[in-house]
Amino acid sequence: MISLDSSLCRQRLEELAARITANPDSPFGMSGVALFAADALGTVVSVYRGTDILGTPLHMDSQMCLASVGKMAVALLVLRLVDRGLLSLDQPLSEASGLRYGTVGRATIAALLSHRAGVPPVFTHEELPYSGALTPHSLRDRCRALDINNAERQVCYSDIAYALLVDIIEAHEGLALDACLQQLNSALGTRLSIGKKPGASYAHIAGLPSAHVDTDIEPLNSHYWHGLALPWAGISGSPDDGLRLVRAFAHGGGVLSESLQQQAISDPDDGLLSGGIPANNGQMGLDAIPATNWSPCPWGLGVELRGDKNPHWTPREAHPSSFGHVGISGTLAWHDPTMGLSWAMAGTRSSFSGWLIRHGPLLGRAVLSSSITRR
Repeated sequence: MISLDSSLCRQRLEELAARITANPDSPFGMSGVALFAADALGTVVSVYRGTDILGTPLHMDSQMCLASVGKMAVALLVLRLVDRGLLSLDQPLSEASGLRYGTVGRATIAALLSHRAGVPPVFTHEELPYSGALTPHSLRDRCRALDINNAERQVCYSDIAYALLVDIIEAHEGLALDACLQQLNSALGTRLSIGKKPGASYAHIAGLPSAHVDTDIEPLNSHYWHGLALPWAGISGSPDDGLRLVRAFAHGGGVLSESLQQQAISDPDDGLLSGGIPANNGQMGLDAIPATNWSPCPWGLGVELRGDKNPHWTPREAHPSSFGHVGISGTLAWHDPTMGLSWAMAGTRSSFSGWLIRHGPLLGRAVLSSSITRR
C-alpha cells in the first residue's frame, strides 16, 4: 500500500510554496498559493501561504475561482445522471435536453464531455463582444444556436461544450446549476457555487491579460463577471475543492459506479487522436492565447489524461494514466491511479503567463517523491 510520508510531504510543499511566492511581481510568481496532497488512506496535507492581490490572507475558508477545474463538477453531474439510467452517453444533446439547437444539437453527450464534438472552443471578441450588456440568458442562447462541422475527428478543447452540457443537467434535475452543485457538495464535502458575487473571503487574481482590469466588468474578479454564471469558468469553491473533485473520479471515489468511473478516466480512442487547446484571439474580456497541441492528445469524460504529453503541467514521473484538470485562474488538480496519490493547487495569478507549466510539475514531483510503501 502506497501512502504519503506526511511530514516529508509538508516540508516539500512548504518549500515549493515559498519558492512560488518569493517574487510575487514576476510573471511566474504570485502573492499567495495553496497546495494540497492526498493518498488513498485518507492522509491530506495542506499548505497555505501568502495573500491575494488585495492583501487578504489565504486560508481554508477562502473562496477561489476554480475556472476550468470546475468542469469536473459539470462532468460529474452529467455522469451521475447516466448512472441513474436517465441518460446514455451516446445520446444527442437535443434528445437529452429536449431543447432546440443549431446543428450542435447532434453532438453526443460523450463527445461533448471529451471535447470531440467539433464545438468551437470559445466565442471570439468579434462574435460576442464583451460588455456590460451580456446576460447569462443571452450567452446560453448563443451557445444553443451554434452550427458545427466535425469533418476532422480530433480533440478540440471547448468551453462552449460545457455550457451545453448544463442544459442536460438542468432539464433532468429541474433545478438551476447552482442548486445542482449544492447536491454535489453534499456528496463530496465541497463548497461549490456559481453565479454568486465574490464575498470578503474571495481571493482576487492577478496577471489577467485584459483591457478590463480594474473596471466593473473585470474577468474573474468582478461581481459582474461572476454574475454571468459561466459554466466553463465561473464555478467557485474552497481552495481544496479541486482535490475533492479529482478524487471523485478516482477508484472508490463514491460518486460514480465502478464501470462508469473506469470509462470516465479512459480515452475512447486509445490515444490515437491529436489535438489540444486551440488558439483564440480572445474571449469574455480576456486577450488572445496561443495553441497548446499534443500528438497524441488523450482525453476522458470530463478529465484530461496525462499520456505522454510534453510540455505539460504534470511531471514525467506521473503515470500516463493519471488524470485531472487545470484552470486559467491558477488552479490544478491531478490524480495518479497507480499510486493512489492526488495533488492540487490554487494560486493568485492567472495561468496566462505559463507558470502552471513551470510550477505544476514541481508540485506533482514533490508529492510523488514523498510516498512510502507500507506492508
